[in-house]
Amino acid sequence: MFLLNSLNSVLILICYILNNYYHPLFSTISFLTFIFPILVLINISFFVYWSIKLDLKVIFPFVIIIFLFYNSFSFFRMGDKKKSELNGFQIMSFNARLFNHYKWIENDSIPFATEKFFKKNIPDVLSIQEYHGDYQYLLNNYKNKYIYFSGDNVGQSIHTNNQIINKGLVEFNSSVNNAIFIDIIQKKDTLRIYNAHFESFKVDMQDLKADLISLKSVISKMKKTYLSQNEQSKILLDHISKSPYKIILTVDLNNTEYSFVYKQIGNVLKDAFDLKGIGFGSTYDFRFMPIRIDYIFISKSLSAKKFKIFDQKISDHMPISVFMDI
Repeated sequence: MFLLNSLNSVLILICYILNNYYHPLFSTISFLTFIFPILVLINISFFVYWSIKLDLKVIFPFVIIIFLFYNSFSFFRMGDKKKSELNGFQIMSFNARLFNHYKWIENDSIPFATEKFFKKNIPDVLSIQEYHGDYQYLLNNYKNKYIYFSGDNVGQSIHTNNQIINKGLVEFNSSVNNAIFIDIIQKKDTLRIYNAHFESFKVDMQDLKADLISLKSVISKMKKTYLSQNEQSKILLDHISKSPYKIILTVDLNNTEYSFVYKQIGNVLKDAFDLKGIGFGSTYDFRFMPIRIDYIFISKSLSAKKFKIFDQKISDHMPISVFMDI
């Protein structure tokens, strides 16, 4: 039991290193940040186990708990559970998964359900990752838009009724993934809204097999994505640093809040869920545990009133919104 406890502690410390430091050699173990919450729960279980046994080994999981607390690691936010009105300037981000164009979800009414959701919840700015051009009719509530197709009628989009005074593309090297942005007028302020989609790990957990070939394939994908995401974050952050306006970044990061790429963005911008979110913040349909890979970041000079995750089964991602006073 103590050996297992020690191994778990080592893995937690490795996650800390992965969160704070980058090196190409880390690419093959970068997946550990995805299971960080499980490792923490195991550590807590060891703490309870050694406590019940009145064993001095309880010191080891206790030290890990103190270490995590000191370094502000958290995977559950208490927040303010009081129900409050969802008002203010609303930004929504949503990976639509091409509006189920290829029938990944066995439900022919997904476009209809999506249209119904958009008509009920009309954000001031709507960013869509994995947008498909055949479904523009779902977004007829908006007068202005910027759509960039990086593939066959597929890409990113931003929709708004605010005046768009500028728009542009941030290209990621050797990738179909990218970021787009618009500058809008909101009252007397000008805001720059980014919509970004980072490289995916492309690992289907349901199709994994316990053999060497599958393991090599997963490691290869992990390595490629780890390197790509780091480069993409550098390109995007460099573009953000040159913006003359306050920033709102909507992004499908395809990585958790315990990753290095998240930490780099979080050093520059504020995570709206950290400010006003409640619970685990799960945004992706992953049956094994709650996982958050979709984010809305805002400039440090901006403030959030409310953060909401919409429990909708219209994609493998959940729509997320932040409400702000601007």
